[in-house]
Amino acid sequence: MSHLSRTLPIKRAAHVYLVNDNHLLLVAERMDDGSIFYGLPGGKAHPGESLSTAAVRQVRYETGLSVTDLQFVSLLEGEMLTGTRNECYANFGRFTANFTGDLSPTDPEVVGTQWVPFGQVLSLVKFGPPPEVEERNPLIWIPTRDFLNGEARTYYPI
Repeated sequence: MSHLSRTLPIKRAAHVYLVNDNHLLLVAERMDDGSIFYGLPGGKAHPGESLSTAAVRQVRYETGLSVTDLQFVSLLEGEMLTGTRNECYANFGRFTANFTGDLSPTDPEVVGTQWVPFGQVLSLVKFGPPPEVEERNPLIWIPTRDFLNGEARTYYPI
């Protein structure tokens, strides 16, 4: 019996839970299929960039806010999108942070930002197609559900 192995690209990303008076900041982006997707501010890390540095950069780009004093919350890790053209090994960090500034996104993909009451956050999340979009995978939102309920774990296998 031969041992077969495969090499998966690694996708590293960081997102930040920005909280104000029991409201969580979400960004709205237009997906390739034209639908609106609500997600956490943050995004992909550049090669060699730490997840915390990526979080600071991406939050600024997507919201206009400056974040400081990042505190690690959780890590999501594992294979995603198996069997699709975007199959990868994901390594996603989640943080909280202090923030200053005004909401003024410069990312052209962001069509808006919204402070959403904790109890309404998960009702805005859309699951399902297109299958190559990891943000629509329900497993990605379990840490956010736990965070909103005050039950965040430090590690989530995907």
